[in-house]
Amino acid sequence: MVMIVIGVMLGLSLPFASALMGRFRVGSARDAFVNTYARTRAVAVQYGRSARLNIRGEEGRFWVEIDTGVPGAMVADTVGRVVDLRSEYGGVTMFSPRQVLCFDARGLAFAGGSCEPHDALIVFTRLDRADTVQLSLGGTVVRR
Repeated sequence: MVMIVIGVMLGLSLPFASALMGRFRVGSARDAFVNTYARTRAVAVQYGRSARLNIRGEEGRFWVEIDTGVPGAMVADTVGRVVDLRSEYGGVTMFSPRQVLCFDARGLAFAGGSCEPHDALIVFTRLDRADTVQLSLGGTVVRR
C-alpha cells in the first residue's frame, strides 16, 4: 500500500518538476546572456579598446571579442568562453534580431560598421517556457 501511495505521489510530481526544470534552464540561459553582455562592457573598459558581443541566435551561441589593437589590422581575440545554449542549458533556443553589439573603450554602446544598434528584444525559449531580455539603445539591460 505504501509503495502505491509513493508511486502516485511521484507520478503527480514529475510534470511539476519537469516544468520547474524548464523554467530554471530558460532563466539560467537568460542570466548567462545578461552576464556576458555586462562582461562585454567591462572588458572594453578594462582594456581600453572596443569590445563586441557576437550573437548567433540560430545556433544558440554568443561570445565576447576584443580588438587586439594591432595597427592596420582588424584582429579580434575571444575573451572568456563561447556560450552554447543548446548543449549547456538543455536545448534552450534563442532569437536575436542583432548579431554584433559593441562597446567603445569608455564602455558606451555604439553602432556603426559591423556594430548594430543595441535596442533589441532577445527571446529565450524551451518547450513551452519563454523569457526575454530587452536591451536599450544606450546599452542598458531591462529584464522582462
